[in-house]
Amino acid sequence: MAHETIIGAIDQSIEELCKEFRSRPTLFYTEHDMVSFFYTILQRRLSMATVRDRDASEHLLVHLEYPTPFRCDMGGDQFAIKGDDEQTPQGGLYRRGHYDIVVMNPAFIKEHSYELIKAQDYALYKKLVLPKLDKANPAILYGLEFALRRDPFPMLKERDGKGRSVIDAFVARVNQDAEKLVASQAMPGFMERIKVLTFVKGGADEVRTFLFKTLSERVEVLVCFSY
Repeated sequence: MAHETIIGAIDQSIEELCKEFRSRPTLFYTEHDMVSFFYTILQRRLSMATVRDRDASEHLLVHLEYPTPFRCDMGGDQFAIKGDDEQTPQGGLYRRGHYDIVVMNPAFIKEHSYELIKAQDYALYKKLVLPKLDKANPAILYGLEFALRRDPFPMLKERDGKGRSVIDAFVARVNQDAEKLVASQAMPGFMERIKVLTFVKGGADEVRTFLFKTLSERVEVLVCFSY
């Protein structure tokens, strides 16, 4: 399947998910609901396409919870890549992160084995995959993160002072996901396209305006509102 066909199916699935959220937001209780819905419509558009690896084993193109190619700190609302030997304040090693959804490059699958493609053996992936990544033919065509606010946000200036803090916390979490994707895209040959799909239900006009202005400053963030 051609890259352009795959990218087109992803973009169309994003549009369909946003349309469903705008018209029927009560379909979705959790971010996992949204990820599952997107996975379903994307697989339908791709006709559940499979690709054979170098050992002739079949792989789907779309995968959930795929691991990052680096260790990172995502404590609180921050994001930072960490060294493989760098220790946490508790004395352990930092863990790898995960992406909500990735869409693999068929060419990458064809050139590697199952053990390397799934990337769960970090030492093996670092040794046999990362040094050989091809910028012109990345391992992952698209990396996606999802953020959902299923209840209306409070006003920016609530009497108890929590309105702005709740909104800021949501923005920080979206930015954290965006930073993870940006760092991933910056690794030559790893990830071609990125997007944080952000969904907000209801809310006052001033809140919606603030969120749209704040989040849309990042080209990797797509904001979708419903009433």
